Amino acid sequence: MKAAAARAVMILTTRCLGKTRHQWARAMQIEFEAAAAEGKQLPFAIGCFIAACREIPAHREGRLSLANHVLALGFLVPMAAAQFLYAGSLPYSADVHGMLGPAGTQNPYLAGAQLAAVPSLLFLWFTLGAAHLRLAWVVLERDWSRAFNMSAMIVAGTATLAIYTGVLFLDDARLILHAAAIAVELVAVSAAARWHGISATVLPEELAR
Repeated sequence: MKAAAARAVMILTTRCLGKTRHQWARAMQIEFEAAAAEGKQLPFAIGCFIAACREIPAHREGRLSLANHVLALGFLVPMAAAQFLYAGSLPYSADVHGMLGPAGTQNPYLAGAQLAAVPSLLFLWFTLGAAHLRLAWVVLERDWSRAFNMSAMIVAGTATLAIYTGVLFLDDARLILHAAAIAVELVAVSAAARWHGISATVLPEELAR
């Protein structure tokens, strides 16, 4: 069990070092085998991992990976969680947690249509939440073509939600904040993709040195 954990830590260490530190990673692996023969593989692996984490900001690939994780885990995943929580706050009640504006509450026929639309609103919010989780995944994989496809899907879903709530005269000011957050999110994804494109041309030069 200890040996398996140590080898898993070493694999993670190698990935943290990236392509530009492959010689260092190879030297670590050789020293790891020697430490394993002495039964000290886990402390050695943990030490290597700490050293690799300290090196992440020092090279271009590490900075890109760090930025991608900050974008995915620090922004996209919380956005998805917020949308799931918001969808869960839509009950089948008379006021729909205050979403029904004055026009809806004063018109029983319109209020009935608004309440009937709640399942569709739930579907849209849950779809946006799932799309954000998928976007976070493809950003970590650096699959930018799929990232742009998911971004387009999120924009389309947000626009549909805005049109839907507008037609139903639903008063939900939080949708404006949501749209603003989507705009910031797309700019961040675009910047990460551009940075990755620059790194893709620089890394071969660094490896050739």
